[in-house]
Amino acid sequence: MTKSSGKRVILAVDDMAVSLTTIRAILQYEYDVRLAKSASLALEILEQVKVDLILLDIEMPEISGLEFLGLLKRNPEFKNIPVIFVTSHANPQFIDQAMAFEAEGYIVKPFVPDALIKRVKSVLDGGD
Repeated sequence: MTKSSGKRVILAVDDMAVSLTTIRAILQYEYDVRLAKSASLALEILEQVKVDLILLDIEMPEISGLEFLGLLKRNPEFKNIPVIFVTSHANPQFIDQAMAFEAEGYIVKPFVPDALIKRVKSVLDGGD
């Protein structure tokens, strides 16, 4: 596994290119942001790069974000990587499910950039 620059690595997983582009634009100055349009591509990246945090959409083709998080939690190599859901699902049922899967947070799209930055810093650095 490789670790790029001295920046912490964030893996954003979302099937919508606009979401990935937005996340990268917001976080790229402080973090090394890797993008994956599917869970299978995300798994490939995880095999190659040490990831510090995953930003994960729920609604994706082939494997949902909840299923993907379940796979991560069952894998000893990846189970301790914190995950924040970034999704358009504001339904309390989805939020409860995400938290039951031990997600570190839940951000509803569209989101305020500062809210994303604060949550990422909180998870990675223990606060601002």
